[in-house]
Amino acid sequence: MRKISSMLVLLLAIVSCQKSKETAPVLNELTSQTTVEDPAAVNANTTVTTEAALKTAISNAKGGDIITVSGTIRLTSTLQLLKSGTSSSKINFTGGTLDCSGISSGWGVKCNGSYWNITNMTIKNAPDCGLVFQTGGYNYVNNVTTTGNHDSGLQIYNGAHHNTVSNCKSNENYDNQNGGENADGFACKLSAGAGNKFDRCSANHNSDDGWDLYGQPSTVVITNCTATNNGYGSNGDGNGFKLGSAGQNVPHTVTNCTSSNNKASGYDGNGNTGHITRTGSGGTGNGGALWYRIF
Repeated sequence: MRKISSMLVLLLAIVSCQKSKETAPVLNELTSQTTVEDPAAVNANTTVTTEAALKTAISNAKGGDIITVSGTIRLTSTLQLLKSGTSSSKINFTGGTLDCSGISSGWGVKCNGSYWNITNMTIKNAPDCGLVFQTGGYNYVNNVTTTGNHDSGLQIYNGAHHNTVSNCKSNENYDNQNGGENADGFACKLSAGAGNKFDRCSANHNSDDGWDLYGQPSTVVITNCTATNNGYGSNGDGNGFKLGSAGQNVPHTVTNCTSSNNKASGYDGNGNTGHITRTGSGGTGNGGALWYRIF
């Protein structure tokens, strides 16, 4: 009887051990598959219709996000793009119209970040420049119209580098505080960094120049662009392409560009003694020479 009892105890112990071994992998498997997703890793696809919602989305932006403006948003203060994406995951800002007429002073949109795609929108009526790249780099602008601003439509300066502006229009920008003196269509000037490019853009009827590279220490590449009817108001210079300033020796490139019917010259070196590459470029009907002070 004691032998039978001992054998029963041993058998129960073996069965219990086998069940424990069979259960353990199931528990481990469940544990390994239970994860908590990091909210910061999830890309946002946000459509905004108000200034408050837009500024919240912009301030929280991270690489891979898509922020879409629906309709027209009236800004009451400068929209600041301060965050940065990465080379493989840019921040996308697209669509709609930004009406900057509610801003009392300053720029419409300022980008100090890097790796932004800014596309398919209109920026208008800013009391100063419409869209400014002040620092940062590797930003891409495509199919953006800047119009009715009271300084340059789009400006790159102050170290901003490797920005590419494509298929954009800048027109009817007028510097009303200075008789038209400062409102260019596009400006890459005043110590912008290296690697800035414009391609397939047009500047029409801006109070100063179509393009202004005044005080720009690094080469700017301009291809397939058009400057027409620039220079009005008492103080607007009216060059199609102003390609530098006195005391500089900086080579710039204007390839397959057209400069026509501007108040002053089609292309003006403006005292820059650097070599200007001008393959395939021309124009007609300008108030001054087609090529002036070009080396």
